[in-house]
Amino acid sequence: MMHRTIAASISSLLLTLILGATAHAQNQEQRAAEEAIAAWDITTAEQLVAQLNAEAPQDPRNLFLTGHLHLMKGEYQQAVDYLGQAEHASGDPLASHYFELAKAVLEETQDYAHHLTADGNFLISYPKGADAVLVPYAEATMAKAWKSLTKIFDYVPERPVRIEFYPTVDVLGHVSPLTVAEIRTSGTIALCKYNRLMVTSPRDLVYGYDWLDTLSHEFIHLLITKKSKNQVPIWLHEGLAKYYEVKWRDVPPTLERHSEALLAKAIADDKLITFEEMSPSMAKLPSQEATATAFAEVFTVIEFLNKRHGADVAAPLVASMAGGESDRDAVSAVAGMPFDRFGRAWKAFLKGQGYRPRDVEYDQRLLFKGEHSEQDELAQLKVDKAKELVWLGDRLRLKKRWRAASKEYRRATEFVGDKSPLVQGKLGLALLRTGLFEQAATELQKPIDLYPRHVVLQVYLGEALLKMGRYEEARTHLEEALTINPFDPDVHASLAIVYDQLGEHDRAAVEKKANTLVNAM
Repeated sequence: MMHRTIAASISSLLLTLILGATAHAQNQEQRAAEEAIAAWDITTAEQLVAQLNAEAPQDPRNLFLTGHLHLMKGEYQQAVDYLGQAEHASGDPLASHYFELAKAVLEETQDYAHHLTADGNFLISYPKGADAVLVPYAEATMAKAWKSLTKIFDYVPERPVRIEFYPTVDVLGHVSPLTVAEIRTSGTIALCKYNRLMVTSPRDLVYGYDWLDTLSHEFIHLLITKKSKNQVPIWLHEGLAKYYEVKWRDVPPTLERHSEALLAKAIADDKLITFEEMSPSMAKLPSQEATATAFAEVFTVIEFLNKRHGADVAAPLVASMAGGESDRDAVSAVAGMPFDRFGRAWKAFLKGQGYRPRDVEYDQRLLFKGEHSEQDELAQLKVDKAKELVWLGDRLRLKKRWRAASKEYRRATEFVGDKSPLVQGKLGLALLRTGLFEQAATELQKPIDLYPRHVVLQVYLGEALLKMGRYEEARTHLEEALTINPFDPDVHASLAIVYDQLGEHDRAAVEKKANTLVNAM
């Protein structure tokens, strides 16, 4: 009897040890799967999750990991199914959060159209209808971005990379951790999250935005996240993305005049935004101006590091953090100095750049359809008399009294000078409509170097040059306008004429098709 009791106890102990060892092994495998998903290492995560499901398919944690992986792969129905089971089985708030997120993105995207780029590198998803106009320009841009950026970062991601266009910022807020208020306050209207590029269509903004540079910017975030195993802090993430976002254009990164003015103000007021304040997201900053200032700062960080290092720091900086170094150690290594000294040297570099304040008081910010009005646009002018004259000019413009409108706009320049993009854009249009093409071009040229991303200047200058038969020059400005607002039918109509005049009839056909699409909105 005693021997049997001892034997039973030994068997029970062995069983406990075996079960404990099995549970421990499974916990280790689950942690490894979680780490792979967090690092956006989809290939490794697939292998680990498949093994977990073979062992315990109904384990709540395994259900969550499976659903999370499906979300990261863009398999939204499967994500909803598994995350729903995980929430029901565990009641875990994290499972509930991801379940709601997966439901939201499934609901939004289930009827989207899909386009695989010719090179197989990107899968573009978008609402059917007018947003189809985005596809050819996105494809051409991202082909260039892939070629340049994978080389700069020395990393090639799994293909295809998913791009999702959403019709409004409300939808972006619905399918992401950001609130719509945060999006509008900060001007953060695109994200790289959940192993995909999440981008608001420029048609949700009154004048569009830098949507093609933004696509490139978010692609850089994906490269950094994957190469570093998600170990790069936000300030370096954004610095690298901001600095290299224009590389698809094959031009050197340069700080725009507007950004220089923001830095000049922050330096003069001793109110630079700290790297800590930029975390956990630029989208949490209190205003569009604060966000733009932060982006300008981190741009100069990478500019400074490249000058110190003598070459692009992107690949070694990210690789060192992937290898376990902290951001401070990684920056110190490429800068060749301790981090505290780097901080002082960077600030000295900033102050030595001679950044100039604004040439004109003009609040350049994003304007959202349905959210902002004519009064919000006029508020961007800081001189009341100029606002009054512009308002009067606009009333005359509505009556198509173009010559009278041009006089009021010109009177407004007496109060704000001839560098205001708002006033000069309106003046240029009025002169265009009265047939004074040379004068229109002259007025539109005055602010364009300061505000190259003000789409109205580009559109009307392109039209004026077209009217004068200066087709190559017109092309430059009209193509630039497409990178900001591809939903302006006048841009497509004018470009179609330009391409036909230059003998590029295939490109003219693309613009005619685009014109039909946006006119049907």
